[in-house]
Amino acid sequence: MKRTTFRYKSLWAGQACLALATFSVHAADVSITPPPGGGFVVKGPANTERLRVQDSGEVRVPSLSGTANNNASVLCFDGPTGRLGQCAPGVTTGATGATGATGPAGLTGATGATGATGPAGLTGATGATGPSGATGSAGATGATGPAGTPGAQGVAGLTGATGATGAAGPAGATGATGPQGPAGSNSIAINIRTASGSGSADSCAVTSCCNVGEKVVGGGYEGASGAAGIDADAVYVAANRPVEGGACAAGVQGWSVRLLNSYRVPSLTTACSSYAICAQ
Repeated sequence: MKRTTFRYKSLWAGQACLALATFSVHAADVSITPPPGGGFVVKGPANTERLRVQDSGEVRVPSLSGTANNNASVLCFDGPTGRLGQCAPGVTTGATGATGATGPAGLTGATGATGATGPAGLTGATGATGPSGATGSAGATGATGPAGTPGAQGVAGLTGATGATGAAGPAGATGATGPQGPAGSNSIAINIRTASGSGSADSCAVTSCCNVGEKVVGGGYEGASGAAGIDADAVYVAANRPVEGGACAAGVQGWSVRLLNSYRVPSLTTACSSYAICAQ
């Protein structure tokens, strides 16, 4: 069995390490696999690290760091199995050899995984009540409510008594028969009142008036464009209607005509005539 010398600060630390090292593998073992560069850590009160097993197999007891060497306690391990335990009887501690040169610093291990989030803290005390806010402005006037129900109709007054019927008066005497009037006439006198005029190359307007006391019952027109041949009648009617007043005297009726020349040639003159049918 190989011998390894450990220097302990206390017997308790050696016993704890020995107890951990004497575990044997069983079917119900708990397996802990540290992350690369990490380790399995046992902590004591005040979160103090007591034991660390690195993923490389290195075992550390941080509480022994910086303590004086103690050759009275010897811990051995079995080479084939890696079991830690007390050394066999007769194994003594050899003299402490000279301290070797300090080796180069090892590579920094990978950052360990983030631990689980701790429980939420206690809810703080409720703060003091703030001052009252300013009084708000007055609200808008509400809408006018609906009209009330009409009251019941009053009782009708009493009808007065009907008075007695008076006595019938005597019949009056029959009046004398008046003289017979003259026989009416069914004839109507019709007169045609004519007026003629000339205008420009564009248009011509003229009004024929009835005599005072006559009524216009119809009318017509006649016009000429001033061109020769069949183009002499090439005019358009703009107005052809009865009138009262205007070109005639106030209250006198007549017939008004206005014609437009189709050619509108400056050398041509539009002529027109108006015919009023007047009745007495």
